[in-house]
Amino acid sequence: MAKGLKELREEILETDACTGCGTCLHLCPQIVSIEDRIAVLGECRIDSGRCYQYCPRTDPDLEICGGLYGDGGFNGPVGPYLEYGIARSTLSHTTKVFQYGGIASVLMIHAMERGLIDRAVVTMAAANLPVPVTARNPQGIIDAAGSKFALAPTNGEANRSTLTPETRIGVVALPCQALGLRKKQLLPRKDGVSEGQIALIVGLFCTWALEQRGWLSLIQKHGGTGEIRRIDVPPPPARDMVIATDEKQILIPLDEVKQHVRPGCHVCLDMTAENSDISVGMVEGQEAYNTVIIRTDVGKHLLEDALNAGQIHVDPLGQDHWDHLNEASMAKKKRAITEAENRKASSPFYSRVIALKQKITPSENRHGT
Repeated sequence: MAKGLKELREEILETDACTGCGTCLHLCPQIVSIEDRIAVLGECRIDSGRCYQYCPRTDPDLEICGGLYGDGGFNGPVGPYLEYGIARSTLSHTTKVFQYGGIASVLMIHAMERGLIDRAVVTMAAANLPVPVTARNPQGIIDAAGSKFALAPTNGEANRSTLTPETRIGVVALPCQALGLRKKQLLPRKDGVSEGQIALIVGLFCTWALEQRGWLSLIQKHGGTGEIRRIDVPPPPARDMVIATDEKQILIPLDEVKQHVRPGCHVCLDMTAENSDISVGMVEGQEAYNTVIIRTDVGKHLLEDALNAGQIHVDPLGQDHWDHLNEASMAKKKRAITEAENRKASSPFYSRVIALKQKITPSENRHGT
């Protein structure tokens, strides 16, 4: 059955399942974003729309469902991978804006310098709120470096950038955004209109993201009037989010922070951006490094080329760290299933999440593929 904006609104946009990822933006003039919220202005007469097809929370088309993971399908605790390890930028000790190992930024810069991508969609901070932008040079990528815990509709900017034909776009994406981008890759438009392509997806580990208004209220409540330089959530047993502004350091209790987590995050199955080309996260106990999970040949070739060019340094990831990552990722999947079961609203997405329980339970002792 063909589905379009009407079904997208009923199943996703008007429910707590929406992630605010922006995948449906700049595909239809009836869909707009207000901060991190998606709104529909009017009706659409198209029976089958890309807005519905690409959304990370809608049922994937049968022709591509075998190539989707995380919220799109189950393939082990952390999804499919080729290799994994830890890495750091060789520039991170002199470039203070890089957070942890700086790998997400450096890989995107290297891809641009090598001509693998023409532009990079990244997330800037403006007045302490995240804003997606298209960087046309390496400096634009550097300017956007660092973690932002509030969500921005990044995929809307990616859609806008691909309106330019024959342009190759790289995107630094959260897990929900990576799934929407992978759907867009696997289902190119069929109306003969030429557009650019998503050529690289660098995914970020994500446990949850905050609503923008809630995030801003937290900053204001705790006296964060200056520009934020760095945000960090240390691993347990730490119980505070640590925010460094140009004036002072702020500690906000995580219990208070989590009150502003987006409802859609509570039913997310994906912690490690399983639909990306290469996934990047922190390494507990090693602040100068990132965990990297290479998932596709695109990601593998990019990492190897950056290594050979001396842009990064790579080391093995200890088995204990890898086991812990698998356990944490599986724990997020279980929490999402429980939350979906507790939500009484009828939703095809919630039903699909709950159905994965049968696949996840017998695989608890199996790591990866």
